[in-house]
Amino acid sequence: MSLFKKAKAWFRDDWCTECVAPMEARKKQLFLLPMTVGHYETFDSAGYYLRNLIHISKKSDIPAGTYASRVYLYHCPSCDKNVAKVVNFLPVRDQEQIEETFLFEDQDFFDFVSKG
Repeated sequence: MSLFKKAKAWFRDDWCTECVAPMEARKKQLFLLPMTVGHYETFDSAGYYLRNLIHISKKSDIPAGTYASRVYLYHCPSCDKNVAKVVNFLPVRDQEQIEETFLFEDQDFFDFVSKG
């Protein structure tokens, strides 16, 4: 395996870190986070998001001063690995002020977002 391909998997969330193949984007979903401006906390476990994310349909459903998460689901057709990318952001004047991004390989979390 070339060093270039391995590096691509390390730096791109849409390349599998197991087999270094391009992953397929399966779904993009928007969720509300139970945090407001001035009260943002870092949670890097899939369990927190399983318990606290609230499905919403569109960005205009986010109340002013409240954080949201945009979740992207990826699937590797080569090794069957599933990955969820969670991007936490605060909507500010039609912009998304990104706070943090996490990658989760938790199958329960992947299933939760798939059904949402």
